[in-house]
Amino acid sequence: MKTVMAEIRPEVEYPQQDETIISPHYTFRIGAPAGAESVDVSIDQGPWLACRNAAGFWWYDWSSYDDGEHEIIARTRGHGGRWLVSTPHEFMVATTA
Repeated sequence: MKTVMAEIRPEVEYPQQDETIISPHYTFRIGAPAGAESVDVSIDQGPWLACRNAAGFWWYDWSSYDDGEHEIIARTRGHGGRWLVSTPHEFMVATTA
């Protein structure tokens, strides 16, 4: 029997919307439907970056970023290879005083 992945879009869970990151290193947590084979993120409309799967979530380790406003979106493949994209998620970085 073939397993079919539900058409559920991925969701950026951390950082939360409008959260401020104060650490020079951060790990994004992405929720995706069970059965997702890959998840990618794009930060500030940059290239798609592959996430790693662990503990039921998808993760992306981020460092060497600038202070200020940022945006992240996530994607995974749905039925027939169609990309499912999350809602844009905005957050702040403030690592310097």
